[in-house]
Amino acid sequence: MKVILCTHNGGGVGKTTLAVHLAGVCSELGKVLLVDCDDQYDAWEFYAGYKPDDDTDNAIYLSKEGISVITNKNRKSIKKLASSSSYDYVVLDMDTPLPNIVTVIVGSNPDLILIPINYSQKYKALNNLKDTLGVILIMEGKATLSPQVRVVPLGVKADEVAAPLEKLKNKPANCTVSKSMPNVQDIMQESIYEKRNYIWNVPGYEHLRAYFEELIEIG
Repeated sequence: MKVILCTHNGGGVGKTTLAVHLAGVCSELGKVLLVDCDDQYDAWEFYAGYKPDDDTDNAIYLSKEGISVITNKNRKSIKKLASSSSYDYVVLDMDTPLPNIVTVIVGSNPDLILIPINYSQKYKALNNLKDTLGVILIMEGKATLSPQVRVVPLGVKADEVAAPLEKLKNKPANCTVSKSMPNVQDIMQESIYEKRNYIWNVPGYEHLRAYFEELIEIG
C-alpha cells in the first residue's frame, strides 16, 4: 500500500486539485481510497456531486472509477478500512498536518507528501511553507523511513518555489520541487468545482494527465 498525503497549512492552495487528480491516475493502477479530511468536503463533492451530512464522519462513496471516498474531518482512525489488503493507494486531502496524524488515521507513514503552491494563493502558500515543512520534519523524525516530499508549483514558476525553499535551514531530508504545471487555474477551477471533471478530460488539456502521473512516481 502506498500512502500519499496532499497537505499544506491553509486552504485554497491546491490540495484538493492534487488529491482528486492523483486518485484518478492511481485508480488506473490499483484500488484507491481517498480520505477527505477537510470540513469543506471538496474531494467528496467532486465525486459524489453533493455535500455529506456535516454530522456524519466516515461516510463512504464509491465513484464510477471504483475510487472509495471517505469523509474524515475529525481524523479518526480508519486502519481496518485502509489495511494493505484492501487498497493499493491511499490518498489523503488534509490541511494543517500534525505529527503522526497519518499513522493515526491509516496506520502507516506516508510514502509521498505533496505540498501545492498555486498561482492565486502563491504568496500565502509560500509564506506558510516553512510551517508545513516544520511539521513534516517532526513527522520524519518519528518515522522509520523518510517520505519523499515534493513541493508542487501549480501555475507558478519552479524557481519561485525553489529559491525560498533553498533558504530554509530546517526542512525534510528528501525535499524537492516538482516541475511546474502551466497556469491553467481558471479552467482547472471550472473543471473541478463546476463540471466535476479531471483536467485531462477537458479538450486541449489531455497532456496534463502525464503531469500527475509523474507526481506519483515513488523512487
